[in-house]
Amino acid sequence: MLFRSEKPHRHASFVPTARAQGLQEAKVTMPIGDGKVPFLQPMNKEYPWFRKGDAESLPMLFLDNLSTLTGVVGAMTMGIPGIWGAAIPDDFKAAYVKMVYEKVCPGIGFSLLFGNVWYGWMARKLAGYEGRTDVTAIPYGINTPVGFAVAFGIFLPLGFKFGFEPGMTADDFANKIWCAAAMGCFVSGLLEMAGAVTGNFVRRNLSKAAIYAPIASVGFVWLALGPLSKLGKEPIIAILPLGMIFLGFFANGGRGVYGKVPAAILIIVIGTIFKWAGFGKYNPDGDIMWKTVEDSGDYIGKIGTVPFVILQGLPDIGIIMPILAPFALQSFIETMELVEAACAVGDHYPMMEAMLVDGMGTSFGALWGSVLPTTAYIGHTRHKKVNAGCGYSIANGCIYFVMTLSGLFPAIFALVDDVSIGFVLMAVGLLISQQAFEYTVPRHYPALCVGIMIVIFDYCRLDSGDSRVEIINLSAGGGILASFLVAQILSDLIDVRLERALVYTVVSCFFCVIGIMHGNNPVGPEWLTEDKNDLAELTLAINVAPSAANATGNEGFRFAIAYGMLAVFIAIHIGLQKANLIPQATMTDGSPEGEKMAGQAEGKQVEEIGRASCRERV
Repeated sequence: MLFRSEKPHRHASFVPTARAQGLQEAKVTMPIGDGKVPFLQPMNKEYPWFRKGDAESLPMLFLDNLSTLTGVVGAMTMGIPGIWGAAIPDDFKAAYVKMVYEKVCPGIGFSLLFGNVWYGWMARKLAGYEGRTDVTAIPYGINTPVGFAVAFGIFLPLGFKFGFEPGMTADDFANKIWCAAAMGCFVSGLLEMAGAVTGNFVRRNLSKAAIYAPIASVGFVWLALGPLSKLGKEPIIAILPLGMIFLGFFANGGRGVYGKVPAAILIIVIGTIFKWAGFGKYNPDGDIMWKTVEDSGDYIGKIGTVPFVILQGLPDIGIIMPILAPFALQSFIETMELVEAACAVGDHYPMMEAMLVDGMGTSFGALWGSVLPTTAYIGHTRHKKVNAGCGYSIANGCIYFVMTLSGLFPAIFALVDDVSIGFVLMAVGLLISQQAFEYTVPRHYPALCVGIMIVIFDYCRLDSGDSRVEIINLSAGGGILASFLVAQILSDLIDVRLERALVYTVVSCFFCVIGIMHGNNPVGPEWLTEDKNDLAELTLAINVAPSAANATGNEGFRFAIAYGMLAVFIAIHIGLQKANLIPQATMTDGSPEGEKMAGQAEGKQVEEIGRASCRERV
């Protein structure tokens, strides 16, 4: 998501004028703005498949996805094997890289084709339902922060897990990582679809700080902090892209200074020129780099993905879901807000269908091998301003389908400069972090910051190999679930919403007991074949008896006790609150629902004061 975010409008949306083509306006009344488009609504034949605005929007959406895809694939094929180091044999790494290009990339193509074409179809149905031709499709693509969470939170630890299993071959190693991650992606899509039913309930009962803490933490840590380190390694290549991201993405009120030329293109072009000009001290020489490009031609025409094979990864789903579940929750809430933003500028899409499309696109791609969830993108308002229709969305899906299934992507990746790609992703990470603070009510900033800090510990563990117990205990499972729930508890404490804080504290205690939160649990349960357990693997943390291999016992059990103590502490304060010894709860969290609840509470309070005053006068 490379372009400046548009915060969903909170005011009532305007209602556009109906334009029933070829019919007299006085005789035909079109249903405008109700969002109740039938699933099999006939399309508007006057609505063009492709127009000038689509030609302008297509490069934006294409580059959005290209920067994410190159960044995530780069992290998977270069960053992850580098962190594995000598611990994983070279033939295992080679099989793993081959798996990414021949199995994961084609699966991503299926996912992008599905979602982009469906959103284009939704635009054509809306145009038919409302009798308009100025409808703009909602942009769709790879979920950027989740892609990096998959790379560093799933691929990386799974490599260490499977790499040391006895009798493991290189192909089995790569296949097990792929199946486990793709299966997690499939279930993540199901959770996104469930949001079509539970979305409003979830949104009413979560603070913005908790919703955005996981995505902001991944944006800040893996998308921004990691690439910034490239400045220390290759300053001559990196310094101009660093300046250009702030001119291109943050200057001029977030619109950038380069007009209609996407800043991402300029950054990648400059970096690639510097790369091939030999400005990088640690880059290989030109002959070696060109040989890498030539070798990437071996992937052309090779597709290794097979549908439904990823079901073999079902036994490992317990390791993955603590990482992906909070992102699935955030994703469907984000989709709801993006649909509301589209309604605010006149395109009233059906909410439930949009949420189902995101989940179905993710799960459909996973069945073909994708490990990256997909979602609706920020930026509909920008595409609306250039009068884009449905063509840019459909064309984007078709282009990526051809590019990923033809095997051309490895060659593209070998040609461009990874340092400049990293800085484009840094811009994405900073935009995501900025968006998190914009959506979060200011008094919850401390809670949001704590949520971000938890994932920084994950960076210390995975990127720097820091194995101190205080680092591992907080980062177990990528720290994503802890980032989400801790931020929620702290937000509720700030608001003195103690009953809700108590509920989330008890939930956290339970998650610690079963091993998926703060899951540094070396001692496994009796039903494991070996008396050991991995970070954040589904288990029983109460297995605290020391073993010969590890006499430290399980850390998750100590956290379960700690959250239990916090629950008692909060319960005491609930009693104090009911006795009016401490302030009452602040019911608004900055969302429309929170404002409504606060207004209702205030109205009741005023009504009660009025009644009391009447009683006094009587």
